[in-house]
Amino acid sequence: MLWKEEFCIGVEMIDRQHKELFDKVYELLNEINDSVDHRRDECIAAILFLKDYAVKHFAAEEAYQESIGYPEYEEHKKLHVKFVQSVLDHEKKMTASNFAEKDVKEFAGMLVTWLLYHVADTDQKIGGFVKKAKREQQQKIHTHSEFLQNSVFEVLLKMAGLEIKDMKKIETHDESFEGSVAILVELTQNLSGFIVLTYPMAFIKNLIQKIMGFIPETIDELVISALFEVSNIVSGKFCGLLASEKGIVGDITPPRMVTKSDAVPEEMFALDTGIGIVEAALVLN
Repeated sequence: MLWKEEFCIGVEMIDRQHKELFDKVYELLNEINDSVDHRRDECIAAILFLKDYAVKHFAAEEAYQESIGYPEYEEHKKLHVKFVQSVLDHEKKMTASNFAEKDVKEFAGMLVTWLLYHVADTDQKIGGFVKKAKREQQQKIHTHSEFLQNSVFEVLLKMAGLEIKDMKKIETHDESFEGSVAILVELTQNLSGFIVLTYPMAFIKNLIQKIMGFIPETIDELVISALFEVSNIVSGKFCGLLASEKGIVGDITPPRMVTKSDAVPEEMFALDTGIGIVEAALVLN
């Protein structure tokens, strides 16, 4: 086997494609040492596969690099273009010689050597960039409001299958909060204060439909219980983030309904969740 686990860069799609490429190259090497007639047919099939697969893999890899803002994208793409041209040149030479053994071996030698170095060295830089970006994101200093915002988004992302790209903090909105439900969770232990989450009717209907499969006609005990639990989970996650990133250990009390005015206006911020607006208030004493 040519593939080694240390070749993984930590990007599942790219690692899977790399392994498939290496497996096919390994098959080609075995075919070269087989009987002449069998070798020719199998080599042709393997070479055609590798040519097409490599081109498709490079396209996918380049698209991924663009999506993450990889700084060496242009240089990396040039290496791919040069390699594809080399493959085409070898294919032309092998076709002209009816896939003579020496030409097939020349192609295989180039292919194995180039792929090994490219995956073991050049592609590793992509993984390094991704890991560095993740570390920097984790090390970023967040405000308490950002912790709460992230908690709301993460809970809804997992609970209701929402898209993170659709979620953002907003400065203004025209959402009606008439008939909204405001829920307060007190912060205790090494924290003193409270969180208020205010859910308008439009959001409530969309959320219940997402997690339960129907649109509620009224705000009954089932809906309130679900909103209590969402608020409870969000507040618990907020405490967890605060503890892990700032070392402040806190706890929460059971949620309770309040009037929207119980939230301090200057501490209130609006979150567009993709299925409606949620207003959040965080007060720390």
